Amino acid sequence: MTAKASVRRGHLVLALSVSIAALVVASALTRSHAQATKLVLISQETSTRAIAADSVTLKREPFQTTSEVTWGNDARTRVMLFAMGLARDASPADISATAEDGSHKQYPLTVEYVGPVPEQDWATAVVVRLNDQMGDLGDVLIGISYQGSNSNRVRVGIGHVGDGPPDDKGAVPTPGTISPSLAPAATAGTLTTSDVQTIIAQAVSAAASINRAVTVAVTDKEGNALGVFRMTGAPATTQLRGGGPGPTLAPNPITGFVATGLDGSVVPAKVAAISKAGTAALFSTRGNAFTSRTAGFIIQEHFPPGVDFRSGGPLYGVQFSSLPCSDIKTPGLPLGLSGDPGSAPIYKNGEAVGGVGIEGDGAYTVDRDPTDFDQPFEEVIAVSATRSFEAPSLIRGDNILVDGIRLAYLNVTNAPVPATIAFGSLPGAVDPLFPIRAAQLSEFTPAIVGGIAGEVDTRFFPFAGSPTVTANSLTAADVNTIISHAAQQANITRAAIRQPLGSNARVSIAVVDTNGVVLGIFRQQDAPVFGFDVSVQKARTAAFYSSGNAGALLRGAGFGSYVDRASADGLKLDGSVAFTDRAGGFLHRPFFPDGINNSAAGPFSRELNEWSVFNVGLQLDLIKTNLQTVLSGGAAPCTSIPNLPNGIQIFPGSVPLYKNGVLVGAIGISGDGVDQDDLIAAGGGAGFAPPVNIRSDQVLVRGVRLPFLKFPRSPNL
Repeated sequence: MTAKASVRRGHLVLALSVSIAALVVASALTRSHAQATKLVLISQETSTRAIAADSVTLKREPFQTTSEVTWGNDARTRVMLFAMGLARDASPADISATAEDGSHKQYPLTVEYVGPVPEQDWATAVVVRLNDQMGDLGDVLIGISYQGSNSNRVRVGIGHVGDGPPDDKGAVPTPGTISPSLAPAATAGTLTTSDVQTIIAQAVSAAASINRAVTVAVTDKEGNALGVFRMTGAPATTQLRGGGPGPTLAPNPITGFVATGLDGSVVPAKVAAISKAGTAALFSTRGNAFTSRTAGFIIQEHFPPGVDFRSGGPLYGVQFSSLPCSDIKTPGLPLGLSGDPGSAPIYKNGEAVGGVGIEGDGAYTVDRDPTDFDQPFEEVIAVSATRSFEAPSLIRGDNILVDGIRLAYLNVTNAPVPATIAFGSLPGAVDPLFPIRAAQLSEFTPAIVGGIAGEVDTRFFPFAGSPTVTANSLTAADVNTIISHAAQQANITRAAIRQPLGSNARVSIAVVDTNGVVLGIFRQQDAPVFGFDVSVQKARTAAFYSSGNAGALLRGAGFGSYVDRASADGLKLDGSVAFTDRAGGFLHRPFFPDGINNSAAGPFSRELNEWSVFNVGLQLDLIKTNLQTVLSGGAAPCTSIPNLPNGIQIFPGSVPLYKNGVLVGAIGISGDGVDQDDLIAAGGGAGFAPPVNIRSDQVLVRGVRLPFLKFPRSPNL
């Protein structure tokens, strides 16, 4: 193997906290057991079978002798084992490894990598290359030697599981079966009530020092409101202004909403502050820190905003996700994800734990001219609020480039640092509906899928088959395979929006059936929380547009004008085309083709003279009535179409799924870059791809070929 490949493999292993999480779950290991100095290869809790994974794909045994992904000069499989008792400075040259088959033949194994496991300093990853003479052997016993000491031998299946030699005399599971203690329920971050009070006090003190009265909201990392404080004299409401060229309509004096779109609607200031805080929280991870300014930068009709003849923002349409009417993300954010500057993520010890949002200027909007480097007082106050809770500088949005364009983060560099007023003496009051509290219980539970560690929501786990059973419907085994393959692809895919450079993507993966029923959702560790809702939206959208009754359902729900516009472009919405979200989103832009100025809108979009980020066309129109119901205190799914209870999404990252040429559902991906999302969706959907002749890229609209998928260049680590 080349030195370059060795370095790349080592980097991959160091990125894989996923593997060791699988190890911990499997063996219920505690740190006290991990202090042993004896050389030990770690096995499963109740047998001598190794905790092991293909070092590239992270698939479990049986291991084929030839890998699906080639590293270096050959395609021989490399297997990752886990050991205790190796010195931290141990090198591959210090270690020898041998396998024995059922005929007692010995096979020397080349040790190619030795390195620490992230966040588990008691364990070492050891990568061995399978011997060229090894074929379909079944079980072999593998042991290692280091500085004159021999380890125990663990059982590994090569080609198939079973057969092979008996266990060594006296062999036992290592480090041994133990009874794990029940861990306390995880919380959505580590913010305490004292932290929340400190952040609010710092915000209010900064606002008072510049003579501004504002509403301050703090959320935990999953968007739970941990406190809302309204200063004396702060505006009670704010008006939605999407920044487009269209008119701002007068709001209804009773409901506060406008007749068309949302531009001009008036809402309580506190819901804007919560949405801004939650946006910073849901977007940020230990690998990237984003703000609502970042969000506003990537949702407009051009990227970067204001630059003609550039495609729409990579997350065009994400503002209508994580809504309070969603059946997926609970709680949702009152106004969905926000693009209005005036928020900052909250970090403790390098970990994303929440967000703070400020509202007080009477306008809930987006920055249409990033070049002016304006410094709105809401953002000034947000920065001051997060003193001692700042994001690490390396992972800030302005240290992340997309297509060579540096993302926006904060325009404020020198926020005021006034003396902090005691919380009990702040001018104003805590909103009684949002009292001060600590981080809430997490929505997510640790789980291992396809050898990849992550999290699930128990509402959607274990994975299920479609409740509508047909000869071609998705089974639970299908769903597990699809999600496993997607997770394994994500784990070797280079992230687009994560530091340090070369990190693997972290995404949410959702599979739905043709009716939009969620069959499974899985989040990799540290995947941004916003993707949890978005991945389902993407999957449902692809399944819906690809279905035979999409046009009929839209027309029955009162959206026949969009069906007619699509029909005029030759699109029947009758199941004859397999749509991805990249294709559906292409049809949902105010320019067609996307980004080409002075062209007519796509059939699902508003024309530019009416367009704004709060008036995008079908995506908003589908949810507007029910969103107003929920914001007014009622209860409703986001749309009246049963297939789309949390709305649709219109940026890339989905593939419709087929069996025997029949649509059976869709997969949606959201996390670390839209081209990466497409690649991972395709990886998950391998074996369930639509027939080539019906893919959207076989269709011309106004003489323009629709897209299907787009993959990043040199995608794998």
